[in-house]
Amino acid sequence: MRLDRRWWVAIAVVVISMTALLLSNTFFKGPSEECKPVLALLEYNKSQGELIASKASDSDPAVPTVAEDAAYQQWADGMAQRAQQINDPNLAATAIQVADSAAKFVAMLPRVRAQSENHAPGAPAPPSYFEMTLVNQRIMDGLAQLADACD
Repeated sequence: MRLDRRWWVAIAVVVISMTALLLSNTFFKGPSEECKPVLALLEYNKSQGELIASKASDSDPAVPTVAEDAAYQQWADGMAQRAQQINDPNLAATAIQVADSAAKFVAMLPRVRAQSENHAPGAPAPPSYFEMTLVNQRIMDGLAQLADACD
């Protein structure tokens, strides 16, 4: 049985197409150079979040203890270092805002802790708690923007 030339051409086109598809999905699909430092920042944030959560006290999960401050400070410092490594102007601006918000979050910890210790049961939450919630939301929004940009 001898195949017609058209069949050979069709088979060659299919083989070339499949090879190109396989190569594009394995070798060329990695993150862009602009996104590699962003992905490093996002991964660092995730791993530090898990580390902080594993060290969190059981007494009042809403307010970190003085002992946990060091872990939060290390997280904020690491976020700032990784944000400085991002070269794309749009991504860098968002990452720097996230790192700045992380530093503000850490700086608020002592005030939130002091106000929560003097907080009467059943009374409304102290104002610093709401401020900290807003800062945390800015961090989460910025991280989501970075994740969307490099997904």
